[in-house]
Amino acid sequence: MNEAQTTVRGTVITNPTTRRVGDDQVFSFRVASNTRYQDRTSGEWKTGGTLYFSANCWGRLAQRASGSICKGDGVIVHGRLLTNEYEREGHLMRDLEMRVSALGPDLSRMDVTVRRAKPDGPGEGSGEGGAEAGLRGLPEADEDAMEIGSQDLDELDTDPAEDGEFVGASGL
Repeated sequence: MNEAQTTVRGTVITNPTTRRVGDDQVFSFRVASNTRYQDRTSGEWKTGGTLYFSANCWGRLAQRASGSICKGDGVIVHGRLLTNEYEREGHLMRDLEMRVSALGPDLSRMDVTVRRAKPDGPGEGSGEGGAEAGLRGLPEADEDAMEIGSQDLDELDTDPAEDGEFVGASGL
């Protein structure tokens, strides 16, 4: 089994499912990512091969992603790629899986609503080296969701006390 960290921009092609494995929650969906290139002779844009894989989010990411991602959504996923081998009807089969460590909407393809998550425990949300350390001074939403690009930034609360969470999206 080979593993590699990678980031892929693609489209969710199945209805996501949530299941429990032991004490952990797993949020799973399939992703398709197409390559596009410009033909040098004709100058025309063409679609190359398609990469298909299963994306699995575990733990807190699974909890936050569940209900936020739908079939047809444009996503950016980052994680470890794994090749799973198994036997079916006497044939050796291989399947590509990504253990997702970061998941987000592809903002070039979607209109997104964001809601800040409450800190889960001590040390989180303090800003000391945490995920939001680089966000100091940037406007944040109050407890209600905001639509990116549809609200005047001067009206936003600028208290960086809470971490961010992707809540939902709709196609353009």
